[in-house]
Amino acid sequence: MLPTLFNLHFQHSGYLVVVAIGICLTASWSVSLLTTDMANAAQREPFGWRHGALTLAAGLGVWATHFIAILAYRPDLLLRYDPFVTTVSALVGILTVGVPIVAITRLRSHNGRIVAAGAAGAGIWCMHAVGITGMTDCIHVFSWPTNVAGLIMGTLLLSSWQINRGWSRSRPIGCLVFALSICVTHFLSLSGDLVLGSINEVPGSVLSPGLVAACMTFAVSVTCLGSLLTFARFKTTREEEAQTLKSVMESMSDGLVFIDREGRLRHFNRRFLDLFNTPVDAIGPGLTIDQFLDVIATCRGWAAEKRTLVGGAMKQWVQLDDDFDRECEMEDGRTYQMQCRSIPRQGIVLTFNDVSAERRALDNLTHLAYHDPLTGLRNRRALREEKEARIGLGKPFSLLLIDLDDFKRINDAYGHAVGDTLLIHVAAELTSLLPDDSFVARMGGDEIAIIATQLGDAATALADTIVVRLSAPVIIDERRLLPGCSIGIAGFANDLTPDELMKRADMALYEAKRRGRRRAQPYVSGLAERLVERQHITDDLYEAVQNGGFSLAFQPVVALSSGITTGYEALIRWNHPTRGWISPDTFIPIAEDCGLIEEIGRWVIMEACRQLAGWSSHLHVAINVSAGQLKSDALLHHLTQAILVHGVAAERVEVEITETALIDDAARTAAMLARIRRTGIKVALDDFGTGQSSLAHLRDFQFDRIKIDRSFVIEAGSDARCMAVLRATVAIGQELGVLTHAEGVETREQLELLRSIGCDAVQGYLVGRPVVPFTDAVDTLVPAAVGMGSSPIDGESAAVARIAA
Repeated sequence: MLPTLFNLHFQHSGYLVVVAIGICLTASWSVSLLTTDMANAAQREPFGWRHGALTLAAGLGVWATHFIAILAYRPDLLLRYDPFVTTVSALVGILTVGVPIVAITRLRSHNGRIVAAGAAGAGIWCMHAVGITGMTDCIHVFSWPTNVAGLIMGTLLLSSWQINRGWSRSRPIGCLVFALSICVTHFLSLSGDLVLGSINEVPGSVLSPGLVAACMTFAVSVTCLGSLLTFARFKTTREEEAQTLKSVMESMSDGLVFIDREGRLRHFNRRFLDLFNTPVDAIGPGLTIDQFLDVIATCRGWAAEKRTLVGGAMKQWVQLDDDFDRECEMEDGRTYQMQCRSIPRQGIVLTFNDVSAERRALDNLTHLAYHDPLTGLRNRRALREEKEARIGLGKPFSLLLIDLDDFKRINDAYGHAVGDTLLIHVAAELTSLLPDDSFVARMGGDEIAIIATQLGDAATALADTIVVRLSAPVIIDERRLLPGCSIGIAGFANDLTPDELMKRADMALYEAKRRGRRRAQPYVSGLAERLVERQHITDDLYEAVQNGGFSLAFQPVVALSSGITTGYEALIRWNHPTRGWISPDTFIPIAEDCGLIEEIGRWVIMEACRQLAGWSSHLHVAINVSAGQLKSDALLHHLTQAILVHGVAAERVEVEITETALIDDAARTAAMLARIRRTGIKVALDDFGTGQSSLAHLRDFQFDRIKIDRSFVIEAGSDARCMAVLRATVAIGQELGVLTHAEGVETREQLELLRSIGCDAVQGYLVGRPVVPFTDAVDTLVPAAVGMGSSPIDGESAAVARIAA
């Protein structure tokens, strides 16, 4: 070490040594800057100008340092250099130092980098040795001990640069280690050498060709360093921009992928990895489309067919300049919105947005727009569009319109929860019963529409099957329900619109209900006209109620035991201004449907009691009461009001109800009848034998009179069964202490038959037809005293006299 310092101090020019060290540091900084940047990059940089600059900076830096240092050695000697050997020495420096330094930036193995660094350290000595041999006009004696020591020290120093990982990443340490390796190798090797030559007359000849070459090399090194520093600043700016871009990409809610024109992955964000369930370290920049998709397919569990399909499509996208948007249905049920944007001459950007929630919300809205939320069936809007679509195609089909017969009663009696459950049950029954090509929709309330491919009799048969299925008992909340349904059927014809088709089905449904419900009714010609007629009657009914367009006819009731007229049944009549007399069988059901029956019933009660007030006190009046009136608390009020207003005894008033009226809400009806009887008003059971559960009605309800239906009276003389029923009814009445009353007596034989079996009273054309009084005068309607063989209504005295005889 001491000989080296002695040699450096006494045999070297100080200012040239400083120049040599300056060149060495400049070159070392360039080498360290490039090496650390390129070696520590996330991916290997393709060979380019930076690799060439690193090779020249390392090789020529060592070469320039060597020749400046040689010029500084023995400034008292005139040293000359062989041009060829000097040029070779420069090439040796580039190959033995520059190439291994470049290898450090390419190798990923730590041990490989250490070996490359050691090779570069040995290359410094090789360049030194070749450069020394280029000196001419002098005697040069090698000192092998010092040269071997310089070789070893340079190799060890440069190897330590890569042995220590922290040093390999530090630019300042890399610069110092590289410079120290050059200086130690040169000066230690040269310290033992002996050089003898001509004395230089101009000591330290700075104008020698070697010095000029060295200075030019120094200028090149400085320029290279400046370029590197400029590039470093540019790179820093680029890195900052890249970091900003990366931050922006990572903050995106969409997954992003950039693929260049060569089909390699260049950029992606974490959101993309999350969307495709890909680990962070599974993919990286530089992967080909196939490599990239292989990873995605593995993470997502794609089938081979899907992997091939996606790969082929993506390779086409890269080559095309088209922008497009599309939705991708993923294997886990999610939906991704993909956008492809082409960047000219660079590649494509793919963005992925998970729109599953939005699509589910949209699907739910669409479902709600076309489906009933309670039953899950289609709704009115969907039905209309389906009708329009099928009509547009011209395909024949049938429209079935279903209405649950007793739904309102069930809803009112048991609550909406039971009603809703019943609707769900009906929807399930229809769904399981109907063919797959049928279309079922809930119109609202208890109305359901079906579009079926069956036509004519097949559609009617299907409807009959539905009626049977929906009439079966249903247990809901431990309640046994019998819903039942009516169905209207309309077939599509080419000249029908959707509204006209629905109107026909509605007409058929109304006709089914009019005929007694729990039935299917196809549309037939004339239904529309009948409905128009019905509407006209409805309109006229409103006017008749307002203007008093009704009248009462009275038909006598005669006691068989005495032949005396005991009372009259009040029968409403409507003499329409243009249509003439309209039967009660025609307008009473219409009045019940349109809600006028209560007002009409009030008028009948009041008018009947007004007429009764002028009759003999032993006569009574019988007033028919509908099922709708029985359901209203106003009935009792109307009766008591009429009795009080006209001053008649309650016992002279009798209300007649049919068995059908007893079926709906029997408990309520029983309570109403009990209240009526407590006022003294009598109650008669009309049309006995034609309703349902007649004997149960006699058991559960209290009646003052049983009116036997005329069908039994007419057939009793020729039909033993009718006679048996007639005898049994009379006997039951006698057992219960209830008057029996036969209707429809038209012949003397029928009269004698009824007298023989013990019937109490009769009514019919034989004893008197219904008569509308000509005047309201009491003495005209009813004589002051009615005796045997007389009748209060003119024209009936003879008939009554014959009965009495």
